Amino acid sequence: MVTPIPEPDRPLDPAEPVPDDPGELLPDTPDTLPPAPVEPSPDDPGGDPGGVPEPA
Repeated sequence: MVTPIPEPDRPLDPAEPVPDDPGELLPDTPDTLPPAPVEPSPDDPGGDPGGVPEPA
């Protein structure tokens, strides 16, 4: 069974401005993002040695 989506803490006001700071929108997330994985290219098929292999 699928868990229903929780209701917002307070009603949304369409006239309220949206914050520009991601920390206000998602306060429990880290300030910096981890580095992006290195994707293999046709010239260099090595890619990221710790990455997920492509599907067969």
